[in-house]
Amino acid sequence: MALFGKKTGDSSKSSAIPNAFTIKIDPLKFKLATRPAGPVNEQLETLKQKLTKLSSNVENNLMLVVRASTKRNRDLAASAFTFDEEYIQKGKFEVEYLTLAYSNFQQLGDAEQKTVLDAKMILKELEKLAQFALNIANKTEYIQLANTQELHKDEYGLKPMGDITAEMIKKAVEAFVSGNSKHASETLDMIREIDGLYEAAVRKLKAEVNDQNITNFTGILSVVEHVKASADIACVIARNFC
Repeated sequence: MALFGKKTGDSSKSSAIPNAFTIKIDPLKFKLATRPAGPVNEQLETLKQKLTKLSSNVENNLMLVVRASTKRNRDLAASAFTFDEEYIQKGKFEVEYLTLAYSNFQQLGDAEQKTVLDAKMILKELEKLAQFALNIANKTEYIQLANTQELHKDEYGLKPMGDITAEMIKKAVEAFVSGNSKHASETLDMIREIDGLYEAAVRKLKAEVNDQNITNFTGILSVVEHVKASADIACVIARNFC
């Protein structure tokens, strides 16, 4: 019997699991329990270390896709998706499990609960940043900057914007991990340089746009906006630890 053009007994294709849903990770290795196996501070230190590693991977992918977009390097842009799947997705999965289990299934004190909730907040912001990086990667083959042959230069300041933003993310997360508010204050100070680069890039794009290049310029502007939004997210994290 056919149903909507298919044989009802033919389920081989429909039962296959797409690669998108196969994060290769074993949650049992997280060793979750309703009581910490050792001192609570050691448990939370492990959480902080995993969050730091995730942050580092997000920073690296952001810098990679900015470079890919300025050089129109499709292979480099494609590698961002592989890196996201292999490292960032796994890191997000693990940190999410730890924060959920600790905050809901363990009787932690108020200070420990705050640490876990802060980590959970940072995770949500890192998830946005990771997606922004993939959004930039998707633009790579559709935009063309003039100075693609000059390794560390582009006419819209995207390379320095990306580098500074990555450093801001690092400092903002470090403010949480170390408890040193100086890192948070430095993050908020750095946004001024990002604002200057952003405004200069938008000004240049508006001054030079015409009907022939508007599609290309819109793509470049999208990358500029994504990097600026990433820097703003770093500030969102940092403000919690000033």
